[in-house]
Amino acid sequence: MTRIGSHQLTGSSIVSSGQDHKIVLSVNGETREFFFRADSTGDQGVIQQIFQNQDYELSRFPLYQAFAQYVERVENGGRTGLIIDAGANIGASAIFFHFKYPKAAIVAIEPERNNCRYLKKNCAGLDIRLIEGALGSNPGTLFLQDPGLSDWGFRVSDHGLYEVKMISVPQILDDFPLEKYSALILKIDIEGGEKELFSKDFGWLERIPLVIIELHDWILPGQANSKNFLKAISSFDFDFVYLGENVFCFNNALLKS
Repeated sequence: MTRIGSHQLTGSSIVSSGQDHKIVLSVNGETREFFFRADSTGDQGVIQQIFQNQDYELSRFPLYQAFAQYVERVENGGRTGLIIDAGANIGASAIFFHFKYPKAAIVAIEPERNNCRYLKKNCAGLDIRLIEGALGSNPGTLFLQDPGLSDWGFRVSDHGLYEVKMISVPQILDDFPLEKYSALILKIDIEGGEKELFSKDFGWLERIPLVIIELHDWILPGQANSKNFLKAISSFDFDFVYLGENVFCFNNALLKS
């Protein structure tokens, strides 16, 4: 038995077929099967981090109440919250956010084809738009690269296994107009792609109440991979809370409004 915030979450692991396993997640009467690969250390790791360790649980933070009030203002104002999950993997984070914010629209972005197959299966029937691609500073094309870090370590580069469509944050925000939607969370776990993402055109940060990012200098030593992100976000009024692998960046200007 684990929890999502104040909600009870139960999980049991059973073999479904072949190499697939599944756990059954239940929150407030909503039950979903979540599929993963039995032989994937990456799949098992992401399940442990998100469903067991509750890596994205916000209620532990001092600014949680301000964020919750912001979400309430959005919903009471007749708008739908928007959550962007960049580096969605097989869908654990998207499902976690769905359970926490069931009224929100979610965009889940993942570049690796087999991960996308599980992402689609795990998010079926929910208000989650799936994009097989990667988040970048501009639309375009890069290539998938496999550094050998299991199924949760794929990244994009200027050369690699196959082409990957790049999509920018402004493109996504344009698809969800302000009169109907308000951004809530941008979660970024893109295996070093944050260097390119924040290399230019980052004014959209002022519209994001909460950025959750994993930085990757630890697997890309000597490349100053986090520099562009740190430079970009320091242009705005954010609080930074470090927990585990993630940095939780709260937009004070929005949360005080």
